[in-house]
Amino acid sequence: ATRRPGLPCLLSLLLVLALVPAPAPASNYVGDTMDDFTLLDVDGVPVSLYDYLGDIIVVNFFATWCPGCNVEAQSLEHEIWQEYREDGVTVLSIDILEQAAVVRSWIASQGVTYRVLLAPDWNVFIRFPYAGGLPYNAIIDRQMVLRYGHTGFEPAVILQMLDELTGRSAVPVES
Repeated sequence: ATRRPGLPCLLSLLLVLALVPAPAPASNYVGDTMDDFTLLDVDGVPVSLYDYLGDIIVVNFFATWCPGCNVEAQSLEHEIWQEYREDGVTVLSIDILEQAAVVRSWIASQGVTYRVLLAPDWNVFIRFPYAGGLPYNAIIDRQMVLRYGHTGFEPAVILQMLDELTGRSAVPVES
């Protein structure tokens, strides 16, 4: 039998590569179609981004210990979720690295009724452009195209974009 010295090395390399986890998806940019992701809500129910295909989605990343996030929660609840949900706008708020019991207590104290998901790591957060701090907000249109991503809370900008995307404003959204 002819011995091939490179074959065992090649097989070892292929085995190692098969065991290495795939890299996290690269960050998206405004104008990109978002890849789907699935996280658990505070009750342990899996929720996927694509469950809301056809809706305009405001994605909010927060933590219960973040003072700005607590102020923002009231605006998300009253000025966005309650005001725009009849227009097909969904709010998905994603807590970073906290236990469900802590987040459930925060939901009760804030009185929020929009969907709150739990991120056990930073993998979903890093998919968004300019994601460098909390709070962070993104807007995804009905075709899953990312239209906005920003660290901090810019309610006037978000409300203007929602007016445009829902047709409440006569100003067309740039493609």
